[in-house]
Amino acid sequence: MSSRLDIPARLFRLAACALMLAAAAVAHNGKVLDRPVARASGGTEPAPAVRTAPDGTRTADSSALEVAVDGYGGPVPVEVAVRDGRVVSVSPVLPNDETPMFFGLLDEAGFWHSWDDLPVEEALAAQVDAVASATYSSRAAAANVRAALGELASVPVASHRPPAETLAALAVLLAAAALPLFPRTRSRRWRTLLLVLDVAVLGVWNDLFLSLDRLVGWATNGLPGTPADAAAALLLLAMAFLYPLFGRASHYCLHACPFGALQELASRLPLPKARLSPALVRALGTFRRLLWAAVMLSLWCGLEAPWTGWELFGAFAWRAVPVLVTALAATAVALSAFVPRAYCRFLCPTGTLLKTAEAPD
Repeated sequence: MSSRLDIPARLFRLAACALMLAAAAVAHNGKVLDRPVARASGGTEPAPAVRTAPDGTRTADSSALEVAVDGYGGPVPVEVAVRDGRVVSVSPVLPNDETPMFFGLLDEAGFWHSWDDLPVEEALAAQVDAVASATYSSRAAAANVRAALGELASVPVASHRPPAETLAALAVLLAAAALPLFPRTRSRRWRTLLLVLDVAVLGVWNDLFLSLDRLVGWATNGLPGTPADAAAALLLLAMAFLYPLFGRASHYCLHACPFGALQELASRLPLPKARLSPALVRALGTFRRLLWAAVMLSLWCGLEAPWTGWELFGAFAWRAVPVLVTALAATAVALSAFVPRAYCRFLCPTGTLLKTAEAPD
């Protein structure tokens, strides 16, 4: 069968993959695009946005506010307590849909104490730095702290300009989306520059990539809350799922995936390359598909699939992930010096999903 499918067949495969992700979202969280699905109502009223304790402490829950901001994994609600015009405490509302390991980093960095004892006016204006390796979680949490403070102070909260790292990521994503389309920018020099930017800006600086965990999170909660983060997510999704409809197979994997870029750079080292027999390549390809099927089945059954939190992309957020993930990622990159893009070709569940969406391999 030819890999050049017509548009209706490609759309069918794309819809099938969308339904797979939607099924995983329902199994895990009972909702799709932030809309409850097939869940019986318990008849409880939503919690009020602001509560007042007998001692005069007023507490705001950002999850009850329309202006709440999602992280890359989903909502990052916070509670802010104020007494006598000063911040008493800031804490996350648990459980939430953001990746749990990132919240451990926020605790270690003392993030939740950044507003302690500040007057509300100063707390609203405070610029709290994002926590490395938990960039989107900490930025979304800080935005929700401002939203809760604004509710407590009855003042509108001005939207902040996108941070430098997000603007840089958008620029690199636009380059990844556009440059490979033009013959003059397909040279080795341009490609090397794009690969380095993928690794440095998308990977190291922003922890920005597609993974099953992230895709299921978006299927569950919709795109991230800020316009800049949503634009970045849309560019990733367009390269991954829409470009192949028009003949640009694997565009995301080849041009925008930071871990794929790191493997390709490693493969350029002047080292001898391993020759894999056709039988071994077929066997490894079968193993990749079986692994992906097992992970997806566990997601549809509502089980916690360990692989979704252990995909090697997470090594860019090395402070947040287990040491073993970083070690495995380093091993995969080293192996790619001898077997180009070994992880992409023979293991990556996210890549297998994207391949399934575009054409059989």
